[in-house]
Amino acid sequence: MCGIVGMAGNFNKEILESALKSIDHRGKDYSNAFIDEENSLALGHNLLSIFNLIDENNGICDNLEYNKQPIILNNLVLVFNGEIYNFNKLEEYLIENDENYSKSKSDSQILANLISFHYNSNDENLLESVKYVIKELDADYSFAVYDMKHDNLAISRDSIGVKPLFYGMDEEKDLKVFASEKKALWKAGITDENIHDLTPGCILYNWETVDLDDNLINKLISTDFKEMKSSYKEYDDYLKTKDSYEVYKELLIDGLYSAVEKRVDNISNVGLIFSGGVDSTILAVLLKQIAEKRNNEDNSIPLNIKLYSVGVEKSQDIVFSKDMANELDLPIKTIIIDENAVKESIKPVLTAIEDDNLMKLGVGMTIYLAAKAMKEDDVKVALSGQGADELFGGYNRYLKHFEKNSLFDAYFALDEEIYHDIANMHHVNLERDDAVSMANGVELRVPFLDKDIINLALDIPGKYKIRDNDDILRKHILRDVAKSIGVPDHIADRPKKAAQYGSGINKILKKRVLKSFDMGEFIDSLKDK
Repeated sequence: MCGIVGMAGNFNKEILESALKSIDHRGKDYSNAFIDEENSLALGHNLLSIFNLIDENNGICDNLEYNKQPIILNNLVLVFNGEIYNFNKLEEYLIENDENYSKSKSDSQILANLISFHYNSNDENLLESVKYVIKELDADYSFAVYDMKHDNLAISRDSIGVKPLFYGMDEEKDLKVFASEKKALWKAGITDENIHDLTPGCILYNWETVDLDDNLINKLISTDFKEMKSSYKEYDDYLKTKDSYEVYKELLIDGLYSAVEKRVDNISNVGLIFSGGVDSTILAVLLKQIAEKRNNEDNSIPLNIKLYSVGVEKSQDIVFSKDMANELDLPIKTIIIDENAVKESIKPVLTAIEDDNLMKLGVGMTIYLAAKAMKEDDVKVALSGQGADELFGGYNRYLKHFEKNSLFDAYFALDEEIYHDIANMHHVNLERDDAVSMANGVELRVPFLDKDIINLALDIPGKYKIRDNDDILRKHILRDVAKSIGVPDHIADRPKKAAQYGSGINKILKKRVLKSFDMGEFIDSLKDK
């Protein structure tokens, strides 16, 4: 995980350096920039180096030297923020098809090599090359690639929006800027009314948005549920077109294991944001299985797991997480908070999330405090259960569809809302979570939002997620998966409680802290610095 910045037009080196400095918390290991003075364009990068290798002495070493960016490869310049999970598959493709290929030693290198190969194979057409490459990626990312020869710039972001990317233009100043966080655009003088959130899965090509027909977000928002429903007389007729409950459950077990495993590949230390609820406990169980497997393999990087739980003394999350950590025999660090801890955290959290929304503040503070504790332990990669509630019908509000509708209508309405929530979670949840973790130099990875899990979950009928209008626990199939992999029933069936409530943070914020603190005023002050 890193921070990227790009500028075009009327900028100078000082503005570029100021923008990079404003997001240097995203990567303290290395910082550099490429400047094309002739075409008035610059790309900057702050590096957080997390990739581990086994050296010639069978010891663990980092990959700093090969992660440094921007990467310049012939005509192309690349800055990249993220992780590529199908690295080996992409490398095999290049080995088979590019006779001049030399093995890549980092995710950024494989991406640069892949784009360069297709660029040279497509008559130096950068846009078509990037279109092709992003279809092949199994990754969480944002990146920009610049073609020095033809003065073309392509910027893209992963299909669900795990990695952030903002851009803005000021025509009067003749300035265009993109960055991983808004504060870098503020430093360049771009105001909020001119700042945009790049739609996940799209390409910003020479500062104009290019929609892709097979973009996941477009598919989600364009699905016509009325038309879909009209094809069936009864809901059972729809279920007959789907796999059985047991088939989906087995696919989900295998898929989640794979999603977690790929996110800790080549990582020696991982933290898990842990509430003792069903989602985070599933991840803890799978991590332990993966660690045991790796620790028994020769020439494999051992996986060390540590759980991090945040809450007031004796809050639900603290009590459940400590009990579950003990049952799993996994180390846990509990971050016990009080009014002073919340007061001390409010400014850095608001600075990170760049928003005065109370819900974002409460959830963001939980992740922020967990990531802060990880930083103290020199843990650079964290996992969280983000996305499980949206994909598997976890929110209480989903039950509203069962209040007045028939089950036939209710399940299609449920699916429609789930599609809507997935399409919009990049600016509702994901950018917040990325911002507060990266404020501490910790990269957050979200296995439930693996592209294969998303596709599988969207195919699972609503009836398998919420059984009927009396299913107050919801997430039925996911809770069943939990039990199948060894999660105790009392955890698998633990009712959902949002992080800001389970930790006790929301109560402290509303009743004590925010009565004397103006969030909007503080956010405005950030834009003037």
